[in-house]
Amino acid sequence: MAGNSKKARRLPSSMGRNLGHLWFVAPGFLFFLLVMLVPLILAFAISMTDWTGLGADAKFIGLGNYVEILGYWPFYRAAFHNALIFLAILLFQHTVGLYIAVLLNEKPRFMQFYRTVLFLPVIMSLVSTGFIWTLMLSPNIGLINPMLKAIGLGFLAKQWLSEPGTALMVIIMVTAWNSLGWAIIIYLAGLQGVPEELKQAAEMDGANSRQVFWRVVFPQLSPAFTALTVLTFIGTFRTFDVVYVLTGPLGAPNFATDVLGTLIYRTAFGGSSFSSADIRFAFGVAMALLMMIVMAVIVQLLIRMLRSREIES
Repeated sequence: MAGNSKKARRLPSSMGRNLGHLWFVAPGFLFFLLVMLVPLILAFAISMTDWTGLGADAKFIGLGNYVEILGYWPFYRAAFHNALIFLAILLFQHTVGLYIAVLLNEKPRFMQFYRTVLFLPVIMSLVSTGFIWTLMLSPNIGLINPMLKAIGLGFLAKQWLSEPGTALMVIIMVTAWNSLGWAIIIYLAGLQGVPEELKQAAEMDGANSRQVFWRVVFPQLSPAFTALTVLTFIGTFRTFDVVYVLTGPLGAPNFATDVLGTLIYRTAFGGSSFSSADIRFAFGVAMALLMMIVMAVIVQLLIRMLRSREIES
């Protein structure tokens, strides 16, 4: 009898059977709380104050920083520049990236070499990329202007990073060069997943190569289109490194390349021409949190809209 009672006590209760798996999730969940939620809660608490980041003087102001951001025009100017970069990069990736992926999918000679060369900029540090292009575009020691003059296009030579009309274009060009490899790899993976039977059936029905691509292959690339669009949106609205290295924290010239990343950095930590009196750490944190919330909402809308398009296709 005593042995049976001990055995009964060892049996797990119904709660243990239903919730026992949570022990396996607990370490990861605690780590998530430690590195994600705790800093986020602390950041939100700071954003509710007027703390400058210097000293211990801080006064609770509630949602005052968030209300001020709604009327802070540099925030909208920087967001507009981010939106321009996003649209330009999106168009470039969905055209040039797709075209190169289609060419590589034909398995040309030296395909591995081409794929490696095209993906090489992706694995380079954005800071290194920025320094390389700063040197290439330099009006004194750069290569771009002498090359233009050598091929008879000297009238196009400019001080690329000093003129408001070209500085943002250079930022877009460097970002496109750096991210093209992602577009090629994602579209190439999508192309290689299209069943050959579908293309052969369309050809047997009399479709030419162009009709096969647009009516059979392209609809199958919808998941790749969705993934690339969402990743491009997140990447371009987090742009900081390239702008900081090429045109500095002020988004020179005359804030023509100022993006949300440099604006938040400059507000929270100060720029090269900012005095300590201009540093508003709590205000910068509030901008960063607001940007994160807006981005999360837009990403959800993008995913929902593009996923519905995938189902329809």
